[in-house]
Amino acid sequence: MQHDIDYFKGVSNQEINERFKKELYSKTEFVQYNDPDDFFDPEQEYGDHITRCIESENQFIKEIISSSAAQNGVILSGEEIETISRTKREQIYSEAGTLIDDYIEQVSVTYIDPVGECDHKYLMQRWLCKGVKYLRSLIR
Repeated sequence: MQHDIDYFKGVSNQEINERFKKELYSKTEFVQYNDPDDFFDPEQEYGDHITRCIESENQFIKEIISSSAAQNGVILSGEEIETISRTKREQIYSEAGTLIDDYIEQVSVTYIDPVGECDHKYLMQRWLCKGVKYLRSLIR
């Protein structure tokens, strides 16, 4: 592995952090449907969003490393890219502080209980609704 190459030339930790923050805060309102047959996880929707943002940031960092290595004529193995990426992420996370915790404080989640979906006024509508839900459960 080449230690004398700056794989992040022109891209600071703060810029990567700002990119992550922008993507993270792009969605702060979530609607979560509570399926009575599944385990209820109150953090499911925004947790998935946070995970996607982290994966996007990881991919972005790896692309920067690969691009910089190619420009310098260096061939890195996947393991070397992963090692450099992990080191960079640790630096960024230590500088970011409580970014994700601050984001969670600002998240708004609307929980919808679909059990009430089939409480229609007319008997035929209730049966059809329950029948469709039953068919969906068989397909899963």
